[in-house]
Amino acid sequence: MRKAFLGLFFSVFFFSGEGYAETIPVAPMREFSGLTKAEITGMRLYAVQNSRVFGNIPDYRPSDAVFQIEDGYPWIGAYEITCHGVRGSSDIGRGESRESVGILNPELLFVINMPSFAFHSTTGCSPVDYLIPSRVDYNRMSRTISAFIDASGFYRKNRTLFGVILEDANARDLGYNHVFADDVQNIRFKESVNFSTEITQTSGFFHRGYSCGKSEGCNNYSPYESRYHFYIPDPGNFARLHIKLWKERPENEHAPADMNYELIFQ
Repeated sequence: MRKAFLGLFFSVFFFSGEGYAETIPVAPMREFSGLTKAEITGMRLYAVQNSRVFGNIPDYRPSDAVFQIEDGYPWIGAYEITCHGVRGSSDIGRGESRESVGILNPELLFVINMPSFAFHSTTGCSPVDYLIPSRVDYNRMSRTISAFIDASGFYRKNRTLFGVILEDANARDLGYNHVFADDVQNIRFKESVNFSTEITQTSGFFHRGYSCGKSEGCNNYSPYESRYHFYIPDPGNFARLHIKLWKERPENEHAPADMNYELIFQ
């Protein structure tokens, strides 16, 4: 019995240089197409209330500014967008929804947008194309969430790694209004002015838009933020992006963060 308990303990917690880190399970995607706003925000509320990181937020409710979604509309499907793309898909709203990754995993303060790869005609379709974290850790002492991405697996399969675009709706919904990338390794930003050069205000939200190609539109994420667009020059090697988050705007980027989040590309 004691051995079983210890085995469970060490499978969930491990010691890092700054204290014990806890592994947070990544909730699977779900299909959102056709659901009501109440059903989706209900799932979001449950995810936050049961989060090992954010479950103690008093009186949390999904932000109306972030969740501007409308009842019954399609959501972009993860498989459809990465495998077939907007133009090649016969039903872009079919299957597990791309944005369910962030909505059901509040610990992912920044989510990688799944763009229209349309890989079916070249390297085939695979969940590695989604760039969903394979593991998420939380260090309570340093208040750092670490999300690990299988970038090398993506690169081996597709022989390239396209630009990465981040979504910040989770950060905004949880009250983190200002962010700054204070440590980047093997990262090159698309624009010279980006969130590693100046503090940036979070602005992401979900609403009915028309980028999905359907005449009635789809519930999806907005807006595209060029400050969050970057490349990994050497995708076969380790890359890291460390982000500081604050609820109130700090005096400068050196101020202690309310929360830290890092994307580690392996």
